[in-house]
Amino acid sequence: MKIPITLPRKQGLLGQSEADNQLTLSAVYDRYAAALLGVITKIISDKAEAVLLLETTFSRIRSELPYFKPTKQPLFVWLLQIARSTALDALKERTPISRPALQLTKTGQVIRPLWGENKATAPGPQSTISLDPQQNQLLDMILFKNCTPEEAARSLGIPVETVRQQLRLAMQQVQSRKKAS
Repeated sequence: MKIPITLPRKQGLLGQSEADNQLTLSAVYDRYAAALLGVITKIISDKAEAVLLLETTFSRIRSELPYFKPTKQPLFVWLLQIARSTALDALKERTPISRPALQLTKTGQVIRPLWGENKATAPGPQSTISLDPQQNQLLDMILFKNCTPEEAARSLGIPVETVRQQLRLAMQQVQSRKKAS
């Protein structure tokens, strides 16, 4: 069992000289950097960006050190909060990627959405895709009724693997139609 580093309450890091402060911060980095990087990587999947955010996290730790209260919370919890907020702030700064939703006609045919496309190249009504009635029903349940594949399988009385296979086939048909146009 690892014993967490406790910060002495004399001077510097919490009142120590600058040289002792650097040694203690270095020890904190050595002990907790891997765990904090793991937390950041769970939020930001890009490894290079996560490493940069770890550097930013330790810069924030150094600047917010005077506000750390060891009697209020453990050191790791405090470090974790800073790492998490740094990663979430970076995530908020990203621009969201809009993904077009699938549209279905009343007969269950899939229509590609027209927004985001050049109107000169936008497909006409012939861009619908005919799917098997069971595939239509599955897409309807999962996309519009917010069912999981397991719930859809139970509702239709068919095995979950069959549902997943039918969904894969339907998506492949939609993708092949998209590539063809």
